[in-house]
Amino acid sequence: MLISLPKDQLSFCLDTVEKALPTHSSVQPIENILLECHGQWLTFTATNLEQDICVKIPNIHDSSGRILLPPKIVDIVRYLPAADVNIEISFDNYRIDIKSGQSNYVLYGADPTDFPLTRSEDDPESILSLEQADFKKILKKVVFAASTDESRPAFNGVLLYFKDSQISLTASDTYRLVVQDLINENWAFEEQRWLIPAKALRELLKIMGEEGEITISPKSKRVVFKFNQVYFATRVLEEKYPDVRGVIPTAFKTRILTERKLFEESVARAGLLAEGINQAIHFSIHDHRFEVKVSSQIGKMEESLQCTQEGEDVEVFVNAKFVMDILKVLEQKEILIDFHSKNGPLVFKIPGDDSYIYLVLPIKME
Repeated sequence: MLISLPKDQLSFCLDTVEKALPTHSSVQPIENILLECHGQWLTFTATNLEQDICVKIPNIHDSSGRILLPPKIVDIVRYLPAADVNIEISFDNYRIDIKSGQSNYVLYGADPTDFPLTRSEDDPESILSLEQADFKKILKKVVFAASTDESRPAFNGVLLYFKDSQISLTASDTYRLVVQDLINENWAFEEQRWLIPAKALRELLKIMGEEGEITISPKSKRVVFKFNQVYFATRVLEEKYPDVRGVIPTAFKTRILTERKLFEESVARAGLLAEGINQAIHFSIHDHRFEVKVSSQIGKMEESLQCTQEGEDVEVFVNAKFVMDILKVLEQKEILIDFHSKNGPLVFKIPGDDSYIYLVLPIKME
């Protein structure tokens, strides 16, 4: 069987599916990449049994066959000359001959019989279609707040809640919380909840493009994302996600409006001196001045920013990283911050947009 592809196209396929290869696995076949040739189509697939990634592209040679490619092929193709790549496969001994420019490689693949393929041609119709660029922006504003602590599996996911004309995305690690609401009068969803692993969505972010649509489909206990030539499926977490909206305050004691970029730069400088697991920095609001401070064994720093203030003066300690995470993903010129005394949460909002909130618990200092 002969395959001929431009190096860039082959690298795209292999680099994309590589993100689903397991780090360690007792199931030997899934340590490899499945290559399938069906007439005029080539399909590359990898799985770690929790998520599958598949890329389907045209094949100029009318050939058929299946083989497991060793993962080392990803690096080999990455370093080939920028030219066409010819791959000849012998199914008698699963020998793979790779030629590109003056480079020649011989690799040995494996029998694909035991590869656990979960993808099917009869996937359900999508219930949602969005522009990839828009969906990337939405995910970036949400997924960072999900927990990476495996001992609290429910918080390892991002909750997608569908009802009527609204989708709500929620993520939390119990120290902070993001809620993003999307509303479209043309939507008409049945009420349903999907708790999608945040680590899968982080991988999805890496391979999504900026052009074209992405469709989202439920499939039993999995969710399927399709875009360009890519099929991305991930299992749905079965843990019950708690109702976290009840912790969001309905009124503020102090509200400020300040320039986001200057605030981001100030917090970044303060974070250079923040220490320990809490990375504590100090905010002080008084007389329409917003002071960012830090004091640690390394040294001290203090800056003053202009702001518009409503309500009483307040001082609070907060994790510098938690603040930077939100400032880096927003693009607006200004940001609203609601304070609820020194021990109450900080709630970050986009001016004029009630569909997004980011809540952070303060650090209680003795």
